[in-house]
Amino acid sequence: MKKFFLLAILGLSLFSCKKDTTPENKNNSEIEVATETLEQKSSNENNSKTLDLTQIPISTFPITQIPFFSLPTGYKYSHEEKRNYESIRFWTGSSFEMPEGELFCGRISNDKDHSYSGLELFKNLDQIFKDAGAVTLFEGKVPQEAITQNEEKYPISDYGIKSNAYGFQGFAKTWTYIIRQDNQNIWLQLNESDDNASLHVAIIKTKAVAITSQLIKADEMKLSLEQNGLVTLYINYETNKSDIQPEAKPTLEEIFKLLKENPSLKLSIEGHTDNSGDKKYNFELSEARAKSIVAYLTQRGISSERLQSKGYGDTKPLQENTSEDNKALNRRVELRKIG
Repeated sequence: MKKFFLLAILGLSLFSCKKDTTPENKNNSEIEVATETLEQKSSNENNSKTLDLTQIPISTFPITQIPFFSLPTGYKYSHEEKRNYESIRFWTGSSFEMPEGELFCGRISNDKDHSYSGLELFKNLDQIFKDAGAVTLFEGKVPQEAITQNEEKYPISDYGIKSNAYGFQGFAKTWTYIIRQDNQNIWLQLNESDDNASLHVAIIKTKAVAITSQLIKADEMKLSLEQNGLVTLYINYETNKSDIQPEAKPTLEEIFKLLKENPSLKLSIEGHTDNSGDKKYNFELSEARAKSIVAYLTQRGISSERLQSKGYGDTKPLQENTSEDNKALNRRVELRKIG
């Protein structure tokens, strides 16, 4: 009897435990699953959104130059880059935008008599951006996969931009802002350092490119070859690529006309770059750009036996690479008469 009584109590105890805990565990599990589903749905919705600039309020804050602000007390630019016309990537939360215009980028660090505080620096810059009408587009870590895909499409040979504009993007926190204005947009990006010792800032003030090159006619090319032995041309290519831009086609047609009207003429087509970026890459890029012109002309019917291509990278500058204007002069294609 005692044995039966003990077994009955044990059975009731086990039944009681199962009845009390199972529903509770089930409810907790359902809540966790539901929470994860909602978070995933929210994340997918955010990632599917595309940037609509028309929904961003217009700022009337006057911005005529960049940077348009001073650094807080105790901080300085340890490195900086300025370009009259450039394009860099800005992460909006779902994709990269590649605005074009005037560029300023730099690395901000502390003076020797002031301790570095990322929080202090960020709060100062965030406030001045918002005082100018900036809207925050993104805050967090940029996905590495997105960075890899962007760099496959837009290879970066320019160390100055890669280091100062992007810093440790993808490994540390990034903030992206935009100031929308009637006649321009100001894109701003902050990238934390991974050693808590600096902050990288990049700014693009959008504007249209100034087309200052002029079309050289076939008869002018012929005269220059006869008098100087060469013709210097400035042909538009896609950034860091050998793809010829549509606006360069009229110049290529004049080269074709020159060769067509002078069937005994043979040309060496030679590519040159400035000194930005890796020397080996510059050699390869200048050679590829020269070859793209040869390819265009042979496709138009000019015999390949009358053409050759060479790439010299930055080894034969016309001017010292000490300014953006000088660098623009050094990025060229030369036609040289063979024989």
